[in-house]
Amino acid sequence: MILYFVNGSKQKKELLESDYADDVFDALIGFFEEHRKFPHILEAQEDGDDLKIVFESQSEYFLLCGASLEEKKEFRGYVSEA
Repeated sequence: MILYFVNGSKQKKELLESDYADDVFDALIGFFEEHRKFPHILEAQEDGDDLKIVFESQSEYFLLCGASLEEKKEFRGYVSEA
């Protein structure tokens, strides 16, 4: 699975490629630490075959692509479901 950050201009930046949900969650936390931005809630939403991870921003989000159903389920254990 591949984790992307999508900015307000809809440009995607690849952050990580991994087979493990905990790696993906660690990459999310690292991103927030790097940008000194700490959201209170991360929500996972289905977006076609992908998983969209939204936080307090109205225009920016993360996109988890290529994850199996089991990997999505495991990742959802780390965040809230919308």
